[in-house]
Amino acid sequence: MAIEFGLFVAALGVRTRLKEAGNGRYRCVGDRAVVEVAIERAQLGEARGFETLFRTFGAQVVGYLPARHVDDPDGVANEVFLRVFRTIQTFQGDEGRFRSWLFTIVHHVAVDEVRRRRRRVIETPLERGPEPARGDVEKDALDELARARVDELLAGLSSDQREVLLLQILADLSVDQTAAVVGKSNEAVKALTRRGLASLRRAISQSEAVSK
Repeated sequence: MAIEFGLFVAALGVRTRLKEAGNGRYRCVGDRAVVEVAIERAQLGEARGFETLFRTFGAQVVGYLPARHVDDPDGVANEVFLRVFRTIQTFQGDEGRFRSWLFTIVHHVAVDEVRRRRRRVIETPLERGPEPARGDVEKDALDELARARVDELLAGLSSDQREVLLLQILADLSVDQTAAVVGKSNEAVKALTRRGLASLRRAISQSEAVSK
């Protein structure tokens, strides 16, 4: 299973995302004791606690949202953390429970955002001239191809398979935590994971066979 996870993580570009996150305003702290102290401080209304939670989990939240077809992951992540900070007084538990609680909020916000986008009237923008070239054009093109490949792989999964894999890979949730977020039993999550990985393995193998 680890091999298939490794292939899919590479396809998702998670390593790039985490590397970029470490150099930007998001960085992964990940220390249980640090997180639990931050939760206590945030519940007392201390800004330092909120900041630590944002910096600890921000990269994973932002990295997860594009795979859920959220167009503005930074903006939606801000909405997620606003909800977290408004309701953090209701939270009880340790770092693991907080991660599950957080990504339950992320899951619901992502679903709401996609539904809102589907209801919006599609507006036709005015024609504009070509955008000036910016950054590394070759890298941007390769990144776009990788994202398209990921979308293709994800499209071959059922919605439940896709959800449990994304939560385990991008959000780094355990089976127990994933089950809590999606409202399913541990055994159901394990079965969905196995079937999802089997589908990915077949899709990758078929793609490799065609390219030879």
